[in-house]
Amino acid sequence: MSRTLAGSIIAVTLVIGAASALMVMQMRRSAWDQVGRVSQNLLEAVEHMVDRNIELYDLSLQAVVDGLRNPEVDGIAPELRQMILFDRAATANGLGAILALDPQGQAFVDSSAIVPRPLRFPDADFFLVHKQREDADLYIGKPLRMEPDGRWVIPLSRRLTYADGAFAGVVVGTIDIGYFNALFRRLSLGERSRIAFFRDSGELLVRSPPMEGTIGRNLREAAHFPRFFESRAGQFVATGYTEAIEGLFSYSRIGDRALIATVVVPTAAIGSLWRPKAVAIIALVTILCGGMVGLTLVLQRELERRSRAEEQALAANHDLARLAHTDGLTALPNRRHFDEAFSRAREQARGAGGPLSLVLLDADRFKRYNDTYGHLAGDEVLRAVARVLQRQVRGPEEVACRIGGEEFAVLLPGSAGPEAVARAERIRRALARLQIPHVGNEGGIVTLSLGVAEAVPGETGGQCFSAADAALYEAKRQGRNRVVARPGGPAAAQVA
Repeated sequence: MSRTLAGSIIAVTLVIGAASALMVMQMRRSAWDQVGRVSQNLLEAVEHMVDRNIELYDLSLQAVVDGLRNPEVDGIAPELRQMILFDRAATANGLGAILALDPQGQAFVDSSAIVPRPLRFPDADFFLVHKQREDADLYIGKPLRMEPDGRWVIPLSRRLTYADGAFAGVVVGTIDIGYFNALFRRLSLGERSRIAFFRDSGELLVRSPPMEGTIGRNLREAAHFPRFFESRAGQFVATGYTEAIEGLFSYSRIGDRALIATVVVPTAAIGSLWRPKAVAIIALVTILCGGMVGLTLVLQRELERRSRAEEQALAANHDLARLAHTDGLTALPNRRHFDEAFSRAREQARGAGGPLSLVLLDADRFKRYNDTYGHLAGDEVLRAVARVLQRQVRGPEEVACRIGGEEFAVLLPGSAGPEAVARAERIRRALARLQIPHVGNEGGIVTLSLGVAEAVPGETGGQCFSAADAALYEAKRQGRNRVVARPGGPAAAQVA
């Protein structure tokens, strides 16, 4: 029962532990799935927002390109030409001035002033790209730091051409990076999430929240950079380049442009969504399982204690039963045991049809021995008789008992009268060989008188016992120290 209980509790504990582990794994998977879905939705909003702003600004650039191609624009007043070339969209919040650059990179048209400012960009990447490539469409250049305020801007440019297709310069405008940061602040997943987009060539254009020294930084050195080009959109887990923090990267290409937008959520932030609950569940399950195991140990100890108590009780009952059937002085079975054994032996002999003999014996002139040597010495004589009987009796079917005082009985199943008489004679001689002194007895030693009766079919146990007792008294009458069979049985064996 103890092992069954322990096994059951262990099985229940394992089931609870497995169910809790599955629950924690499900919580973790759910948190990652939730953050992944929200990141994808946020990424779509970022992609749409950036693409739309670039598209609208590009319309203003195209209007300037188309206006400069019109020869009639050159002949009108500067103020009127300014209104024709630049619409009000070019002056919206977050948008910088639009410049038209000649083939040498010198500004000759400025949306912010009728008289162009003395600005030159002959070495800018956007100017060189349009100068070298006739097929260059809208080009998003590397971020620039504007003077004198030090603002970072993203240049957007288109090529100007002469009627014959030769390079005539560049129309360029800028979008303030701070403008995108302000837009992205409204979309953030949290303080620890990041939104950014960068050029295919790796230059970081916008990072929200802003981080000093990251704008214009080339991300191609990052180990995970090639993964942004595995598909148009996707997700992966990697350690950031600008910050050495592991995060879930969700990325997507912005329209058909050479730009990639990404949303990064630190894995630690995702863990904070499920880990506290998981820790609470694990703690609760641990306490529960620990309590169950503790209770099991207590119950197991109690069961073992009860088992030991039952064993001790059974052993005590066995001892009591043994004591109830054992003579305390000689350690031989007592009269109660003799009566039960005699009854069983008679039933077995009747069923098997075999013989059964009963031998009764006692010490000659034992009262006189006690009076002469004392009761302690008399007890030693009784023990000596018991030891002789134990050596002469062949167990387990044969039984020797003390049935009272100095009187003993021996049951001999399977022994007929003559054989039983011979066995009784060996018992008598075995005690005589001990030469226990007895001055009040014939011969000067302790001797035995024995009566033998073979059970007769049809007689009761009391009749057989009475016959053996009569033979014993006959041995006493004939002078003691001898074996006498029941009257009508075999002749008595006389003293040698």
